[in-house]
Amino acid sequence: MAKIRGRYASPAQAERRKRILRETLKLLQEEPPAEFSMAQIADLSEVSTKTLYNLFKSRSGLLLAAAAQTRADTQSSANVMSAPAGITRILELTRRTMDTFQRSPEFMESAMSVVVGISAEEETEYHRVGMTQKWFHEALLVAKSEDQLLPDTDCIELSQLLAASQWGVTLMWQKGIISAETLRRQAVIKHCLDLMPFCRRETRNWLNDLLGSLTTTTQKPVGNARALEARLAS
Repeated sequence: MAKIRGRYASPAQAERRKRILRETLKLLQEEPPAEFSMAQIADLSEVSTKTLYNLFKSRSGLLLAAAAQTRADTQSSANVMSAPAGITRILELTRRTMDTFQRSPEFMESAMSVVVGISAEEETEYHRVGMTQKWFHEALLVAKSEDQLLPDTDCIELSQLLAASQWGVTLMWQKGIISAETLRRQAVIKHCLDLMPFCRRETRNWLNDLLGSLTTTTQKPVGNARALEARLAS
């Protein structure tokens, strides 16, 4: 979520901001981003257009904040938080994140288009890449503490690799190179390949089985891989 500064950091403005993002995300479920206006969002959120621009600066800023909120909601969702901490939770977050692209393709495509063109200052404000990398880093530290990773693994560098991989495949989707269905599969495949060299044998073997289930045309191995995942998490 974007950092609120100055006179807009008051509890009342923070509540307005939450309400605006809530109404924006609701509206995005009903119509594509190109079809709604800032005035419409202001009306639904019961704020003035001036307040809307004061908080988000521009339409692009609002889309970035909505995308960041979607990401934060996914990270704290029951499906992700109920997954065992460490490697399993990283893969579950990736699956659920990619589900967002299938559910709301027009919104995510618009958000990706904005992200590609943002300045360094805007990236710092909205933490689109940094937020993802930080979450991966924290999950990797847990994985390392639970002996899922090799002891000399640099969790910061590995988290940067995972974040870069995720952005790489989403950019391929945004450019129309792969479908949303392929995006979900390829994101998990890429994470398996990124993680395997740094994992202890049991975790590496599990990831290898999962990788095999994702690169085969049959469905049977998927169940086997999920069973292995459950055993590893137990």
